Amino acid sequence: MILRKTAIRTAALAAAITTAVAGGALIAPTTAAQGSSNDPAPAFYHPPADLPDGSGTFIKSEIFPLAGAIPPIPGAEQLSDNVGPLSTDAQRIMYTSVGSRGQEIAVTGTYLQPRTPWAGPGTRPLAVVAPGTQGQGDHCAPSKTFQNLANVRTDPPGVGFGYEIIQAYALLNQGYAVAMTDYEGLGTPGLHSYVNRESQAHAVLDIARAASHVPGADVGENPRTVFTGYSQGGGAVAAAAEMHPQYAPDVNLVGTAAGSPPADLLATLEQADGTAIVGVIGYALNSLNEAYPEFGPLMAPHLNEEGMQMLRVTSDQCIGETAVQFFRQTTHRYTNDGVSAGHIARQSPEIMAYLERQRVGTLKPTTPVQILSPVNDDVVPGPQSQQLGRDWCAQGATVNMVIDHTPPVVPGMVINHAAPMISGLGGTVQYLADRINGVPAPSNCGTY
Repeated sequence: MILRKTAIRTAALAAAITTAVAGGALIAPTTAAQGSSNDPAPAFYHPPADLPDGSGTFIKSEIFPLAGAIPPIPGAEQLSDNVGPLSTDAQRIMYTSVGSRGQEIAVTGTYLQPRTPWAGPGTRPLAVVAPGTQGQGDHCAPSKTFQNLANVRTDPPGVGFGYEIIQAYALLNQGYAVAMTDYEGLGTPGLHSYVNRESQAHAVLDIARAASHVPGADVGENPRTVFTGYSQGGGAVAAAAEMHPQYAPDVNLVGTAAGSPPADLLATLEQADGTAIVGVIGYALNSLNEAYPEFGPLMAPHLNEEGMQMLRVTSDQCIGETAVQFFRQTTHRYTNDGVSAGHIARQSPEIMAYLERQRVGTLKPTTPVQILSPVNDDVVPGPQSQQLGRDWCAQGATVNMVIDHTPPVVPGMVINHAAPMISGLGGTVQYLADRINGVPAPSNCGTY
């Protein structure tokens, strides 16, 4: 019954957000007065001059009104019990982590604390969410978009949409505290390290460490913790799960749900080429250039001026803006020889080496993982996420592979990539609930 209510509430919220996105995400925002913006709390995103020691160290927090949540009403505790996840307090937080160049950095995120007391055994569990593709501009950070669902920047025009609030509310409905990272460089200084395996894993693991120290958090010092994410987020939590034993064994991780994870970066970028969100290739190349200074000179000679301009423009965009500007273009138009970016990479062992550094599946997760793999995904190929499951199982990991068989719907329009995030949410929530409750984890090692 609880999960059925979750599905109903999630579907309603998803419909509302989908309507908002459909009505605005693919329309360039109207320019208002120069320099004006509703960008929340710009001063908050400036890290202190001297970062505290240790990865996962809490730095600061700031309360903000969560979109959809009811305000706290003194003396109305019974009301809080009845409205479930809508009775939630929100804080944007900052914590320490390790960036894509191995440097100490500050990362921001969101911590969501249910007001209703935890009714289960032990302390309240923690669900860490890694967001899917937001973009590469600072205005795309979930800790900003969760305040109004749409975070509009007017100079230059830009808009970020907080679609991951769907997943957050589904987890809040289970009574979990929810922590969602912004990743390296979303909001904070520096470029967002898009699909960088190590940086994203660090951001996920370190927000789990920091969550216990957020003011008002009731998860305790060593909460039962689950990770979940879809698309970019699926890759981030998958990387976090396999890096957990070495990087953060102190995190009490009990299970991970990775939806459509881009474990093979090149295969994913080739699949995205020519789709409605082909511009994510710009995000990825920008990230590689930032993480590895020697990568730029390898790729730059192959790009024409239009290709270089695409990299510059996407570095400050959110996904809706990128989709509008580069809708269904192909990377052939951005190269000097008129060949695709994927072809260039495959002809260069040096370039391939940097892409292979982002591969997930080379380490063994020591806690259970579920992979959701849509076979007709038109952005993140299903075969490569299924290969991830086989790679992990070959190392003796506990892996449950869930296959989504949704038939192709207008390939290239990202429907077959996005829809399973919603249709599979109920199964994801149930899998995580079972891990929290100590139910033995299923494992089919990628067979189906």
